[in-house]
Amino acid sequence: MNLRRHKTTPQQVTVMLSVTIIIGVYLVTTSVTTREDSNFLTTTAVPRDERLKIIKWKRNQTLSPWENSILTDSERIYFHETTGRDSVNLRQLCAVESAAKENPKRSVQLFFQTDYVNLTDSPLGSIMKYYPNIAVILINASDYFADTPLEGWYLRGVWKRSPYRTEHFSDYIRILTLHKGGGMYMDLDFVTLKTLDPKIFQDFVPEEDKGVLTGSSFHFHRDHPIIRKMITYLASSYHPEEWTYSGPAMFQSIVLKYCRKRLPKPTHPAFLCPGVKIMPRKYLYPYKFADWKECFRNDVPRGRDQTSKSYAVHIYNKLSKNEPVLVGSNQIYSRIARIHCPLTYAHAVNFF
Repeated sequence: MNLRRHKTTPQQVTVMLSVTIIIGVYLVTTSVTTREDSNFLTTTAVPRDERLKIIKWKRNQTLSPWENSILTDSERIYFHETTGRDSVNLRQLCAVESAAKENPKRSVQLFFQTDYVNLTDSPLGSIMKYYPNIAVILINASDYFADTPLEGWYLRGVWKRSPYRTEHFSDYIRILTLHKGGGMYMDLDFVTLKTLDPKIFQDFVPEEDKGVLTGSSFHFHRDHPIIRKMITYLASSYHPEEWTYSGPAMFQSIVLKYCRKRLPKPTHPAFLCPGVKIMPRKYLYPYKFADWKECFRNDVPRGRDQTSKSYAVHIYNKLSKNEPVLVGSNQIYSRIARIHCPLTYAHAVNFF
């Protein structure tokens, strides 16, 4: 057989060069290394064990030593998805990624009320591969509340008819998880900016505004006596028509009674009373409730925002969830997300 070598015509060369250029441009423009935190991906290797850490928690089950250790780790950082969905949106995922990125030595746990987590509709699965300290915990709510002091509240079901059903369920389950294993809770609308040093962020409740405590983040070690006070408060009374009763109002009441104080003045690094610190507002709430729009302004010069002394920023999702964040913009939220949750941010197309 006579094989003839094919000659490449000038037209074919032009086509091949064009394809090469298009592919190159695509790779460059879609690469997260063009982001502000570009060095992150080049210095972060996918862990050798690529199995995702997913725990299916069941009532009366025997946990493995590893599962038991992280679920009773007072240094863990934990989040709860409380709407019953099996995935999280990009802003929620940013809260998880930023906590894991800035705290690589701490377990970061995301609880779902489902028996399945959807890893295809969000980049959660790929992000879990980059951060081996992230674990997903799947729970059945009725099993999770069973045999606890809060089981009666759950089974009576009055909360299901409350106009604040989701908020109140969230108030209760975050304290129940604290009761079961201790740790640091954070709402899914935070962005973590720095390492949350366990020596600083221990046994604390934060001040959100002057003289006002909140429950959107807190830490207590397992079996801390104030946890029993919180559990008793939640189990003994419930006000379905009051938004803050089982959340911020509960923290305000319990902390002041526990410490026998009239006002919750910031005390870090000291304690308000033995075993309870009040964290200054600037650490987690550089923007208070009334100033939430500051994070979405596009005209704040770099270095002029209020986050320089903060360890995290609370975004107030209840108010801001429909506020647009333009990818690549100078908005404070866009800037800090670009740096502190770069993998999540890279999945946003036009809006974050």
